[in-house]
Amino acid sequence: MDPWEAIDADRQTLATYLGALTPQEWASKTWCTEWTVKDVVAHLLVSPTMSKGQIFRAFAGSGFNLDKMSAKLVAGMASMSAQAMTDTTQSTAGVRSAPPGLKPVGVLAEVLVHAQDIAGALGKPVAFPAEHGLMALDHLKNVQPVLGCRKRIAGLKLQATDASWSTGDGPVVEGSIQSLLSAVTGRKQSLDSLTGPGVATLRSRN
Repeated sequence: MDPWEAIDADRQTLATYLGALTPQEWASKTWCTEWTVKDVVAHLLVSPTMSKGQIFRAFAGSGFNLDKMSAKLVAGMASMSAQAMTDTTQSTAGVRSAPPGLKPVGVLAEVLVHAQDIAGALGKPVAFPAEHGLMALDHLKNVQPVLGCRKRIAGLKLQATDASWSTGDGPVVEGSIQSLLSAVTGRKQSLDSLTGPGVATLRSRN
C-alpha cells in the first residue's frame, strides 16, 4: 500500500474524531508530554500546511533544535480555533508533503501515534486499519534517531494480538497494534495494556 493513501484516509478519520470532541476535551492533556489535544493537532498540521523550505527555515531559526522548533510551530498553529483545526485536518488530508528527512511512512507513523496520544488520554478510542498500523510498526522498529525505537525494543520480541505480526527475539511483549506503536515510541501510559515477560524490560526503558 502507498503510505500516502493510508495517510489521507487516517487524517480524514482523525478529522471526524476531532469534530466530535468538546471544548474541554480539546484543552485536556494528552500522552505527549505537556501537550494538550489542541497542541498535538497543531503539531500534526505542520507537515501538510508547511513546505519543506518553511520547515527547514524554522529549524534553522530554532538553532537546529527540534524541540524548540516544535514548540514554536505548535504555539503558532495553536492560535487557530478547534473548528479551524478540524477543518484543516480534513482539507489537507491528501497533501503529500513531509518534513526534510522524514519518509512518507514516517508521516503515517506520526499520525497514528499522535492520534493515540489523544485518544488514549481521553479514553475515547479511534480506530485505524490494521495494515496501516503494521506499516508504521515495520518502519518504527528500525528507527533510532530522535525516537530511539530500535534501542528501546532491542532484545525483545514484540507480538501483535490483533494481527499476524511480530518482530525481534527474546522475552515477549504482547499487545494490540496501537498499544505497540505507543510503547515503541516511548509512551509509558500504554505499557499497562501490554502483557508478557518482556514488559518489565520495556517499562525500564521508557
